[in-house]
Amino acid sequence: MSVEERPVVMPRSQLVYGEIVYWVTILAAIVCMIGPVISVKNVENNVMNPHYLFAGIFEGKNAETIWQEVGHYKKVVDGVETEVAGFPGGHFYFDNFSKGDGFTQFGLALGCSVAVWALIITSFCFLKEKNPLFFVLALWVAVLVTFSMIGVV
Repeated sequence: MSVEERPVVMPRSQLVYGEIVYWVTILAAIVCMIGPVISVKNVENNVMNPHYLFAGIFEGKNAETIWQEVGHYKKVVDGVETEVAGFPGGHFYFDNFSKGDGFTQFGLALGCSVAVWALIITSFCFLKEKNPLFFVLALWVAVLVTFSMIGVV
């Protein structure tokens, strides 16, 4: 596209999408920097003890073995809270948000889901710009990304 052909004013929907992606990514990066500090500062307040985690990684153990040896989390079974070893599930940070590794995992999930938040808000900009096709397409892509994140697709 030549200089003469490019638009003088960028459409608002594109500016909104870019700003949301930019600032949410910055926020996610900050969360992902704070999480490891929390993990190392209070080693016992983690789903996985970072000292044993890194030792297992450097010994070349696979993820399943490391989770069995190092991953300990609390699970409520029949109304009784018990400690369980192993992988607690893909979205374990919901139940472990106050733990260092749970907080870090939240930051990673936030950064990976930034397109969903930006597309939802941008879709309403498309509606305001009287572009119903892009409104529907933006919401459709947001739904596809959401289903992908939760494991349906």
